[in-house]
Amino acid sequence: MSVFIFILVAYLAHGLTASTVEVRPVSAEHSGTFLGNRKYRAHHAIDRNWRSKVMTSYGGDNLGTWLRLDLGGEFCVEYVEIWHYLHITNYRSTFTCSEGAENCGSCEGYCGKTTPLTVTVYSSGDESGDESGDEEQGCRRGDTVQVRSHQAHMLSFHEVKVYAKLDD
Repeated sequence: MSVFIFILVAYLAHGLTASTVEVRPVSAEHSGTFLGNRKYRAHHAIDRNWRSKVMTSYGGDNLGTWLRLDLGGEFCVEYVEIWHYLHITNYRSTFTCSEGAENCGSCEGYCGKTTPLTVTVYSSGDESGDESGDEEQGCRRGDTVQVRSHQAHMLSFHEVKVYAKLDD
């Protein structure tokens, strides 16, 4: 019984409900690794190691700088947490994926004060995000999450976490 109570408290402390689960992405890629250094590669954004970090190079490509997560299947994503690398782990941005036609438009927390970010959920082959909306359910449906800086600033994160609704 005490284990169940501990798990319930942990879920409530993180804002999770019985209908929300964390989705573990199966892979990550980004626009380019800072200085080509392997300790900043994309997979560090999903490795659950708070001592590692992902850092992109400046400039990126025609999309700016970006980090893309493959969820390994289609999910109804409610929100995405980005834990920024600023030597203090409480720099978290939470992007809610229930509003806006093309991206997860509502953000609470740090929200990339110096590097405005766009978080998009979409299905492979449809990077526009046009058909991934499911506003009646309060989420965005897709198999890919992309975090992007259109200004080509460096992206630097400890972890990126994705939370989705359980399918009924």
